[in-house]
Amino acid sequence: MSTVTAPTEPAPLDDASFAAIRAVITSVAPYRLLELERERDLAFTQALGTDSLVPVHTFLTRWRAVAAVERDLATAARLHLAEVAARSGQDPDERRESALEIAAVLLTVAAELTAPQRASSAARSPSAVGSVTTAPSRSASGR
Repeated sequence: MSTVTAPTEPAPLDDASFAAIRAVITSVAPYRLLELERERDLAFTQALGTDSLVPVHTFLTRWRAVAAVERDLATAARLHLAEVAARSGQDPDERRESALEIAAVLLTVAAELTAPQRASSAARSPSAVGSVTTAPSRSASGR
């Protein structure tokens, strides 16, 4: 007799490290592991060839977004259905609507991924520090 187990919560995507991204992809989209590793190898090859880390940063940014999409079944289904419709639609209006849906999903994911970074960088910025209101302090002379 076989038992059905409830799906486990995917690994958290707390950082943009390759290990964190790979853990999420392994748990929610293992069929994409080969693609992930091929793109990683290509990014490192490009980085070595150009003496720049931009290809590695681009790779990590892209795959962090992929992992964020794949972690959420509703978001993944919405994106994948729009991708299929965009490829298979005969009507230009349908393809345009599908492209807009794809853009909406990706913009939402990008906003979610950058929100914590914006909040933490705003807290560290000099303008944010200057805008913090503190209670007036008394000087040593008591004035």
